[in-house]
Amino acid sequence: MNLSELYKKLPDPIQKSEKIFISSLKLTQFIRQNNQTGPKPNLTLTSSDMTSKGTLKDIQLVYLELLRFIDNVCAKYDLEYCLTYGTLLGAIRHKGFIPWDDDCDILMIRSDYDKLIEVLPKEINKHEFFKENCALTKLINKKDNFFTDFNNIYNEEIGHDEFFNTPGLGKSLFLQIGWIKPMVKLDIFPFDFIKPESINYYNKNYLYHKLYFRNLYNAKNFSYEKEFDKQFEKLGFSYLPTPFIAEGIDASFSDNFPPFKKELLFPTTTKEFEGYALKCPNKSEELLKIWYGNYMEIPQKVVIHEYVKYNKKLFESQEEMDKSFQKVINYLKEVNDNFE
Repeated sequence: MNLSELYKKLPDPIQKSEKIFISSLKLTQFIRQNNQTGPKPNLTLTSSDMTSKGTLKDIQLVYLELLRFIDNVCAKYDLEYCLTYGTLLGAIRHKGFIPWDDDCDILMIRSDYDKLIEVLPKEINKHEFFKENCALTKLINKKDNFFTDFNNIYNEEIGHDEFFNTPGLGKSLFLQIGWIKPMVKLDIFPFDFIKPESINYYNKNYLYHKLYFRNLYNAKNFSYEKEFDKQFEKLGFSYLPTPFIAEGIDASFSDNFPPFKKELLFPTTTKEFEGYALKCPNKSEELLKIWYGNYMEIPQKVVIHEYVKYNKKLFESQEEMDKSFQKVINYLKEVNDNFE
């Protein structure tokens, strides 16, 4: 029996104890820190300027149109966003997607993130086919979607729930916009201003508070607002601007990066990404050094979400899948090219 299984057998009051949960996480992290493994990039990929092809390329093209849609909506409502993590790395290192990447990430400051949650449904609702086939998701507990009028990417009726419950994936708490079939899922991470005097505590405890908050989603009578406000205050976040920015409590699953200076993010700039000008941080290279060190080197281990393999299971044939991808790409491109 591993530590995770043992923890789940503890009485409910103990599971809900923040101190016990965080202590168990620290022990688990200590045990696992030298045992991480992952697939290695193909030698031909790391030694050449190869680009993605086939189904992976189709997945990336759907992501690209979803990115363009977010870019259009943000421009219309004067909201700031920027590419982040692996998507930003791809913009700087490849002027587009990392050749093997099947994921897509952007970040937004909390105030703009909250506004996007408000306006994004209005813009999607203008397009019937978009509304019927997209998945707009932000979990408010283990199963329920904040957007009651939209598809939930984790809904068992859709069929993706089992896929996201596989090891290495899991359900995310932050805002996501995706497509049901073929399946893609673009992640939108909330970032917050943080008080300078709270940075030391954040660096030591952020990951544990984040995973504790995630664990509470499984509890009965979970109140997102109540628990979010509690963790927000403990970590020293601020709705008012401060000199520093950090990843929010409801952001990525296990990233644990330190806060950074506000001027690394703002004012945002644009960089070429797959032939389009998309928003990036003011000093992208400095942020990538914080997150990845020597980001221009191809890593020895990479994270792949297996979206290509999973999409192949959704269709009877390669031809059917190819046609479906092309239909979605062309449709979203038309929406973006004619955005009001």
